[in-house]
Amino acid sequence: MPNLTLYLHLKDLLLSQYRGQGKFPKHLVVTLAMMLTGLFLGRHVQLWQIAMWVPLNSQLLSIVRRFERWVADPAVETAEFFKPFVLAMQASLGNETAYLLIDCTQAGKKCRTLLIGLAYHGTVLPIVWKTVRGNKGHVTGELHRTLLKQVYPRFRYHRHVLVLGDAEFSNEKVIGWLLEVKWDFVLRFQSSYLLQTTAGGPWQSAQALYQAANLRPGQVRHWAQVTFTQSHQFADLNVTAQWAEGEDEVICLVSTLPQSEQPHVIYEMRYWIETLFGHHKSRGFQLARTHMTTPEHIDRLVLVLAIATCLTLGLGTHLILIGQTHQVDRVDRRDLSLFQIGWRWFFRLLALDRLHEYKMVFSWEFKLPPAGFQPAS
Repeated sequence: MPNLTLYLHLKDLLLSQYRGQGKFPKHLVVTLAMMLTGLFLGRHVQLWQIAMWVPLNSQLLSIVRRFERWVADPAVETAEFFKPFVLAMQASLGNETAYLLIDCTQAGKKCRTLLIGLAYHGTVLPIVWKTVRGNKGHVTGELHRTLLKQVYPRFRYHRHVLVLGDAEFSNEKVIGWLLEVKWDFVLRFQSSYLLQTTAGGPWQSAQALYQAANLRPGQVRHWAQVTFTQSHQFADLNVTAQWAEGEDEVICLVSTLPQSEQPHVIYEMRYWIETLFGHHKSRGFQLARTHMTTPEHIDRLVLVLAIATCLTLGLGTHLILIGQTHQVDRVDRRDLSLFQIGWRWFFRLLALDRLHEYKMVFSWEFKLPPAGFQPAS
């Protein structure tokens, strides 16, 4: 029975991760292994669909109720349960710049999950998250800052940290805190924001600035030592306006980076978080279709998704490092994402009864070629 094999493997893996730490009661870890088993095999976050795959001789509703108690249990502290996986990511970081991506996503019909993750080979390794009730626009700058403060101890001694986020995060709370801790950032902002490009000069909207600079499709303009917004007056920041070919609107960015570091190019990495959300939602586990409406319950459900993501990306990384991607991908070109490489190899190991070969490894010491890349013959 492959589901029994998978369950036993995941249970042993989790127990080894949490061994020696009494704050992780065994019954909670065992339930987590059951949920991971059902999530991998059922590919859906609804609890009854997860329960369908659990290899225990119990009534389906009994297993569902066990899962309901688990997601409602305050003893399941998401940060503590996820800590071993964050430590595994950090252990692989050397002198590389740590790019932290922050964004929100819909979680069910009534909630949104704010997540901060570490950019990783075209996708994101989740680090911390927080779910709140409401639709887009209901997540406040205070919550943004609170979550960044939660991440800070993990990266406070790292050589260089750079935060990327869209217009929702270019607010006073976020920018003020990032300047205080001396973390670099590239954040999108609305073109209606008022800026001052010279000391004592007039306040102009970003749109007026780039229109006066005669910005055209395919062009980029930079302004250095700008005072950002008339309301908050953050001094000595840099502003970039980019009108990409084929796009209808101009992207306005505020950053601590000089023009020579091309903040508009670095900002493109922000879209990697959409890959993570895709795996959590429509292209993977269907998070948007959960029926849960209690934020704390959704946070614990996201914990299961986050662990599944790390297990998959870590296995994909291992397959790349040992030069065996041809086991699941084409030899003459790369067709699969890192997640899909790990996902397919995970199920091949399960089908071949070789899960004992599973390894979770993170590394920044390889460059994943673009999709469709064909090596020279």
